[in-house]
Amino acid sequence: MLIRKGAEAELHLIEREGKRVVLKRRIPKPYRLPQLDLHIRKTRTRREARLLDRARRAGVPTPRVLRVDDESMEIEMEYVEGERLKEHLLRTGDVGIMERVGELVATLHANNIVHGDLTTSNVILSGENIVFIDFGLGAVTQSVEDKAVDILCFKKSYFATHPDLPEGWDAFIRGYRTYAEADRVLKRMEEVERRARYM
Repeated sequence: MLIRKGAEAELHLIEREGKRVVLKRRIPKPYRLPQLDLHIRKTRTRREARLLDRARRAGVPTPRVLRVDDESMEIEMEYVEGERLKEHLLRTGDVGIMERVGELVATLHANNIVHGDLTTSNVILSGENIVFIDFGLGAVTQSVEDKAVDILCFKKSYFATHPDLPEGWDAFIRGYRTYAEADRVLKRMEEVERRARYM
């Protein structure tokens, strides 16, 4: 069953040995040269599987990867039951969880992982766990600029979706400051934001 269709991939809910599993399939892009398209989809499939595993080993909950097939450009991963952070915030207005979200992003960055598409749609509240999904645009990098762009991406998407909850952003930043390099990243984020404004 198709549960989500994005620009990069389709998500299907399937059953394997009596358990619900998410199948993520990267779809071909007809506007790209076939060889380039194949390379991009294969690279992103492999990289996402590695990042999901790396983040989990660093202490950030992610879906467990069950199977990777870079010929069919598919990743099978455990299905995470829960509510997206986006819906939770829109439904309740309760931003109490945001500091913990900031702490987990701090953990990602401390382990040189950038998510690449940080939004409240890519975080699932599952019981006591905060689970990060969709690392398809992520990377392993030590670059302060890359981490700054990661935070700026989240800031822009957060205020576009939750403009009436600015205290949630403040809570996120409090949590993010547990990262030893947070001040450098946040200062760079402001520089990137200013550059973008005057371009």
